[in-house]
Amino acid sequence: MNYSNISTLVKQMLLKIHDDIYKKINQNYIDVFLCGGVSRSRNISVRDIVRKELEKKKGIRILYPEELFMEILNKDKESDLLSLEKFLADNCDIICIICESAGSLVELGAFTNNDATVGKVIAVIEEKRKKDKSFIMLGPIKVIERINNKNVFFYSKNKLEDLSNKLSSEIKSRRFRGVIKIGTEQNKPVNTILGLYYIVPLMLYFFKSFEYIELTNYLKYLFKIKGYDDSDFEWLFRSSLKLLYKDRYIYKTTVKEKTFYSLTQKGYNNIYNVLYSIDIKNRTLLYDSIRLGIIKSAYY
Repeated sequence: MNYSNISTLVKQMLLKIHDDIYKKINQNYIDVFLCGGVSRSRNISVRDIVRKELEKKKGIRILYPEELFMEILNKDKESDLLSLEKFLADNCDIICIICESAGSLVELGAFTNNDATVGKVIAVIEEKRKKDKSFIMLGPIKVIERINNKNVFFYSKNKLEDLSNKLSSEIKSRRFRGVIKIGTEQNKPVNTILGLYYIVPLMLYFFKSFEYIELTNYLKYLFKIKGYDDSDFEWLFRSSLKLLYKDRYIYKTTVKEKTFYSLTQKGYNNIYNVLYSIDIKNRTLLYDSIRLGIIKSAYY
């Protein structure tokens, strides 16, 4: 891609936003991909019950992989969640699999058989399966327990609140043990779903609005200048937009068949609070210099 149509001033402002602000944001959430069964009309899945409880816990973000990637899966019939294993692992801190369906058992086997994902797996098995001599218990569960026996949980269906509390404690303890390095750029670099989730609103705060092509070109420029491959960009970008819409941080408008993105009031307030809570020397001077650079780029 040719980035010559991006002015030198805009390139400088993008790098300031990335290097001087984005990298210093304390990204406080632990992001958990929660796999498991699907609720039916007369049967709520354990996963949905656990999600509801975990979402009450501060500092934990629960994501359903299929929700983020449904658009991709619908467009590309060759893809499935299992073929996206490493991609999933790169975009979360923990993969929690509640083994309550045939599909979730397959996911457990796949994720434990992959070096890129096995270290992030927490397996949740029904108590009555604990002494089974099954392939699952003697295979994937044994593998996970050898890494860390705290990565396997057993539950009873009548004590799901206890399960949620135990999972929450383990998830948060990983931060304190240093397994998850919260607040580091390495934890959520810009070429991840959550990295884009943080930087897109930052860019919108300073630039006010972006047309779709303009925004994607600017982000791809950052990928290139930071040495990141952009072959998965569309997946990452669309998934991050899903999260931003879900949290009501951005909205889009269509003008003459072009799509434009802007911050909602909630999104603006969130970024404002972030900008004035992080430790940046000469903060006001930096923010004003970015605004001035953007204004100059529009007229010169």
